[in-house]
Amino acid sequence: MRGFLAFIFLMMVPAACLAQTTRTATGGGVPRVRGVPVPAYNSMSKGTTPFHCEQWRGHPHPGMVGFCESVEASTLQGEARRAGRPGPSTEVIDLPPLGSSEAKQLGYSCVGGQAMRKLKNGYAQVMSKSGGWLRCRGG
Repeated sequence: MRGFLAFIFLMMVPAACLAQTTRTATGGGVPRVRGVPVPAYNSMSKGTTPFHCEQWRGHPHPGMVGFCESVEASTLQGEARRAGRPGPSTEVIDLPPLGSSEAKQLGYSCVGGQAMRKLKNGYAQVMSKSGGWLRCRGG
């Protein structure tokens, strides 16, 4: 019996010593500072044609407008892809602005550079046949 008690004592002493040196996770710890996530850059925030390719209509080279429009479309689509947003179309159409009599008759209007179709209870964004949401001028 005495040997058994000595064995128990010898087993408890190292455990008590280890418990004194082991640190437990108590207290609040160091507060983590998390910054506000910065949203991805959106070059279409002021309009859907940020390159203003119409300014090149008078350029001596006949393909300058087409080149500008293709660079603009690929830039906007790449930006949308990197930000995880749906991409815009490559084409830009002319539509009447929202609220005009022509828009009411047609059923389509341009709102902030995006083509919108009139529904019974609101508006729906128009998708292009080539993919992406349809961009427009006029609104």
